[in-house]
Amino acid sequence: MQSLEDQLQQLSPEDLIKLTSGADFWRSAALPKHQIPSFRMSDGPNGLRYQAGEGDALGINESVISTCFPTASAVACTWDPQLISEMGQAIGLEARSLKVDMVLGPGINIKRNPLCGRNFEYFSEDPYLAGIIGAAWIKGLQSQGVAACLKHFAGNNQENDRLLSDSLIDPIALHELYLEAFRIAVQTAQPEGIMCSYNKINGTYASDNAYLLTDVLRRQWGFSGTVVTDWGALNDKVTSLNAGGDLEMPSSHNMFDQQALTSLKTGRLKPEALSRAAGNVVRVAEKRRPDFKDDRQALLTQHGQLAQRIEENAAVLLKNEDQILPIQPSQRILVVGEMAAETRYQGAGSSHINPPAQTSILSGLTKANIPHDYEQGYAFSKANDAQLTRAAETAAKDAQTVLVVVGLPESDESEGFDRQNMKLPDNQNALIDRLAAINSNLIVLLVAGAPVELPWRNKVKGLINLYLGGQFVGDAAANLLTGKVNPSGKLAESYPISYLDVPSADLYDKNPRSVAYAESVYVGYRYYEKANQPVAFPFGFGLSYTTFDLTAAKLSQPTIQADQSIDVQVTLTNSGSRDGAEVVEVFVGNPAQRTLKPLKELKGFQKVFLKAGETKSVTITLSAQAFSEWNDQQQQWQLPTAKKSVIVKIGSTQQTLSQPVQASGQSSPTTQEMPAWYTTPIGKPSLADFTAMSGLKVQPQTPPQPGQYTRLNTPRELGAHSVIIRTIANILKKNMTKDIADPDSSEARFMVTIVMDTPLIRLAQQSSGKLSLSLVDRLVALANRHYLKAIFG
Repeated sequence: MQSLEDQLQQLSPEDLIKLTSGADFWRSAALPKHQIPSFRMSDGPNGLRYQAGEGDALGINESVISTCFPTASAVACTWDPQLISEMGQAIGLEARSLKVDMVLGPGINIKRNPLCGRNFEYFSEDPYLAGIIGAAWIKGLQSQGVAACLKHFAGNNQENDRLLSDSLIDPIALHELYLEAFRIAVQTAQPEGIMCSYNKINGTYASDNAYLLTDVLRRQWGFSGTVVTDWGALNDKVTSLNAGGDLEMPSSHNMFDQQALTSLKTGRLKPEALSRAAGNVVRVAEKRRPDFKDDRQALLTQHGQLAQRIEENAAVLLKNEDQILPIQPSQRILVVGEMAAETRYQGAGSSHINPPAQTSILSGLTKANIPHDYEQGYAFSKANDAQLTRAAETAAKDAQTVLVVVGLPESDESEGFDRQNMKLPDNQNALIDRLAAINSNLIVLLVAGAPVELPWRNKVKGLINLYLGGQFVGDAAANLLTGKVNPSGKLAESYPISYLDVPSADLYDKNPRSVAYAESVYVGYRYYEKANQPVAFPFGFGLSYTTFDLTAAKLSQPTIQADQSIDVQVTLTNSGSRDGAEVVEVFVGNPAQRTLKPLKELKGFQKVFLKAGETKSVTITLSAQAFSEWNDQQQQWQLPTAKKSVIVKIGSTQQTLSQPVQASGQSSPTTQEMPAWYTTPIGKPSLADFTAMSGLKVQPQTPPQPGQYTRLNTPRELGAHSVIIRTIANILKKNMTKDIADPDSSEARFMVTIVMDTPLIRLAQQSSGKLSLSLVDRLVALANRHYLKAIFG
C-alpha cells in the first residue's frame, strides 16, 4: 500500500488544489483516477441533520429523520461525561447508518453574553466544563469510526455580523478562557477535524490566522487533523492554506483555484502548505469507516430513550419551597401555557433536526397518567391574551397546584441573529404575576436555550429549568415532576438577575464589527463573584429531591510543582430519603488582589450517585496544569510561584470547603501597570481601560460610501447607494422566503439575514456557481458608481 507521501507526489498541482476545495455542499472532492474518494459531512451537534437532497446551512431544506437530543446548553447541565459519550456514540451510529464520514460538532464556544443567538448550541461559560463535556462527545462519536469536527475556532461569541466581526481579545483571556475549551478537547479527544469560524480575531480572519491554526493549534496543542472552514468562511484561499487551513467548504465551484495555482507558480502559495492541506483531506477521505449493519429503525427507538434519559439528567431544579415537588400521584394539577402544548425542544438554524417523534409537556403528562386540566393562558401571537388570561385566572382559583410552562419562542433564539433582550415575552411574565396573586402553589417549567430574566422568581414555589430538552422533553418532564426521576442537573452558566448585571452588557452588539472583549477573563461566575454581583442562580447550582452533605476535604499534599498532581478527597453523604445524584465541583482559587485572575476557576468535577443514607469517598485529581497560567511572553502555560487554594462545593448547596495550596513554579512575568478594574472588577469596564490593558483599539462604525465598497460588503450596504442592487436584494429576499408561512419566524429572519447581511463574496462562495466572481465585481463597481466597469467588466 502506498504511503500518503507517495500518493501526494503523484498528484499534479491542479489535483492538489482541487482536494482543498469542496465538491458540493457536503462533500470533499474525489480523484477517481488516483483512487482517492471523497468524504461526506453533515451537521450534528444535537442530532444528525443529514440532507439527502439539496443541501443548505440554514436548517430549512428537508433532512432525513434522526434522533433529536437535548441541545448543548442542556447537555452541559448533566455534568456527566460518560452519559454524553453515549450521546456521541449514538450520533456516530446514526452517521454510519447514512454513510456520513464527518459530523460537524460539537460547538464549544464560550458563552460570553446571554444574548448570543446560538448559545443553545454551546455548552458553558466555563472552558473546563465545556472542554471536558466536548471531549466526551468527541470520544463517543469517534469510537464509532466517524470523525468529529470541533467548532467554531475561535472567538465566535455573537451571531450579529458574525461574518465580518473582529473579536478583540487580550492574550490572557484568549488562552485562559476562549481557547482553553478547544485545547482541552483537542488534547483529550484528538478530533479528526476542527472548523474555523467566520470572524476575525484581533484583526485577522480565522481562516487566515496562522497564529491560531499553526502556532497554537498544531504546534502548541499537537493537532494532527484537518482544518475545515465554516460554510463560506474562507477569506483568501492562498493565505488560508499558508496559515494552516486545509479544506474550503462548501464548494465554490473552484472559484479560487486558479488564483491558488498562479500563486503556487509565483511562490506566494507555499508548496509544503498545499501538500499538508491536501494530505490532511486525503487522510480523512481514505480512513475506513465501519459499515452499518443494524436496523436503523430500532436504533432510532433506542436513541430516543437515550435522549430522554439525558434530558432527565440535565433538567435543573432551581426552586422547591415547601417541597411542592414532586407532585403527588393523586394530585390533579392545572397546567397553563401555550408552551405546554407546543413545547420547543430544539433551536433553529443549521442544527435543526427532523425527529421520528416528539412529545410535548401536555402529551407527556397524559402518557404518564398524571391528572390535569389545561388552560392556554397566553398566545405566542399575543392574540386574545386578555381572554386567555381571564380563563386561566378563573381555573387557578379552584386549583390545588398550578403548573405554568413558559419560555422563549423560536423566533427569539436562532443561529444567524442575536436576541434583543434577556426577557421572556411580556404576556408570560404578566400571566405568572397574576396567577401568583391568586394561587400560592405555583410551579414554573422554563423552556429556553439560554438564560432569561425571572422577575417573578420569588413569587413561585417551584421552578425547573428544562432548557431545550430534545424530542422527548415532555416524557422527561413528567418523570421529573412526579419524582420518578430525581433532578440532578446543575447550571452550566450563571443566571443574572438582570441583563444590566452582565459584564459585557454595555458593549455587546453596540459595535458588532469591532468587538472589544473589554471584560477580559471576567465572564460569568468569574465576574459575578469577584465583583460581588448577586445573581438569580449561580453557576454549578441545582437542587435535588434529597439532601447531600459534604465533609472532610483532604489534599494529598499542600504544595504543587510542575511535574506533580494533587488528589482532592472529600466525603459525600446522601442524608435524605431518596436516591439521587450530586456533583462534586473542585475549583482552584486565587487571592482577591491578583490582576486578571478570578476568585476561583473550575478545574475538576465528578457526578456521584448515592442511595438514600449512603456515604462515599470521592477523589478528584488535579494536575499541575490546573494551577498553571498563560505566559504570553513565553507562549506557554507555566506553573507560577503563587499562593492558591483548592475549593470544593456541591451543586445543591452553597456549602464550600477550602484548603490552601502553595504553587512552586516560575516567577510571574513582569506586566505593565493595568487599570484598577482588572484587579477589582466593580461595575463595567471602559473602552479606555480595555485599550490601556490590551493595546487593542476598537474601530469606529463608519458606513462605506461610493468608492469604498469591496467584495466584503453586504447587499444591505451596497444597496444603500444603489437602487438597482437594493431591488435585486429585495427580489432575492422575497424568493428565499416565499415558502415560509410565518414572516416573523426564526427561519424567515435567518433567511433575510443571510441575504442582506452576508458579504457578497461569501454569497458567491455558497451559490453553487450562480453568482460568479465577475458578477460580484460588477455589483461592487455599480455601488461604487463605476458604471462603465459595471457594464463591461
